[in-house]
Amino acid sequence: MRPAPLTVIKGGINRQRTKGGARADTLYDLVNGYVTDAETVVARDGCFRDTTLNELTRGLVAFNGSRHTFCHESVVVPDGYTLNILVHPDATENYPVELERIHFAAPMMGALYVVAEFADGGIFHYWLQDPDVWEADTVYKHADLVRPSVPNGFVYRASRVGDPYPAWAPNVMRFDGTGNYEQSVIEPTVYNDFYYVCIETFGTNPRSGLVEPTWPTEDGATVIETADGGEVETATTAPTPPSSDRPTVRRRERYGNFIP
Repeated sequence: MRPAPLTVIKGGINRQRTKGGARADTLYDLVNGYVTDAETVVARDGCFRDTTLNELTRGLVAFNGSRHTFCHESVVVPDGYTLNILVHPDATENYPVELERIHFAAPMMGALYVVAEFADGGIFHYWLQDPDVWEADTVYKHADLVRPSVPNGFVYRASRVGDPYPAWAPNVMRFDGTGNYEQSVIEPTVYNDFYYVCIETFGTNPRSGLVEPTWPTEDGATVIETADGGEVETATTAPTPPSSDRPTVRRRERYGNFIP
């Protein structure tokens, strides 16, 4: 068979036998290409095999400048590839369930949406968020997400430690932290990852005002709460955490100060 350049093809695919041999401007079959409306042939973009992935991996999709593949456990992948571990909901450390196939994988709302089938026939849907890696001595707020430095297929969400303190309310008796720590601690009515400690009061009957203050969200910051038109001074030192067994600050919560 003599070669013919694709640029001269004008007749599309024609499987009728032609007396005297095939015409040079028609095709009998077309692989990895397509015919345009103008009856010209365009070759489809091809790809090259540049590596061989671990035999346990399944699927391949391009996302965020990397090629993503999937597995039920941690395996090594080459540079330029990202491994996503998909854990069967019923799997345990001693009884893993192998990943069988990927039915669908595509970006959705900034993360990969994946439909995976496992060896037991179970099909599950995953939305693979990619938070920052956990770091030591770091303050994490309520609902912050982190992932382990060694991926295990899970993402971890920070949650509160201990029960909430009483929410701010108007016209409530105030005590400074030197007398009764528990009664001097409140939280905003809308949780903002901080609790606030009364560090100084003025007058014989100190009470909260009628309007909730604008709460600062920096460690050691202070806010002045004024009731009945009285004037107070601003404190500048941070409170001392309680010595009781009740947990209050464990990286997921921070504290500021307020003065009623």
